[in-house]
Amino acid sequence: MATLKPDLVLMDVHMPDMDGPTTTKKIISQYPEAKVIAWTVSESSDDLLRMMQAGCSGYVLKDAGPGELQRALQAALRSESPVPRKMIPEVLRRVAERTPLSQTSSVALTSREMQILRGVAKGHTTKRLAQELGLAAPSVETHLHNIFKKLNATNRGEAVSTALKLGVITLADL
Repeated sequence: MATLKPDLVLMDVHMPDMDGPTTTKKIISQYPEAKVIAWTVSESSDDLLRMMQAGCSGYVLKDAGPGELQRALQAALRSESPVPRKMIPEVLRRVAERTPLSQTSSVALTSREMQILRGVAKGHTTKRLAQELGLAAPSVETHLHNIFKKLNATNRGEAVSTALKLGVITLADL
């Protein structure tokens, strides 16, 4: 693989010899620009969290149709974090339960960034956020970049997780 320099890798969670999170970490350490997407039958929030913590850009269930898979791959290449919508509430609840909320948050997001962060927490795409807020998609991407920078996050899932931990958003925002 050293000669391939992958842009995008589909990774299963459970594999013989080396599991998905371990393999993902190895790929990302060698190819930091590569996007790794978990493509699995597992609907376990534990598996999703482990894969995202390992550096996956997204998580797609194998029962997704070809169109949904294609949209997820394209989203990952745009630095979005596709995750099955039906899994988001459980994962966010688990993250919020594991980490006590900070009493004071030193993160200052603008009202527009808060709108976008809440939309991201609900699983909305860039296109949907742009339509709902009356913005161009590149403007939403700029706001996302600023949110990631302020929250020291590299993707949407990490931004939402960090925002929950810091008390910037709450489960009521979902």
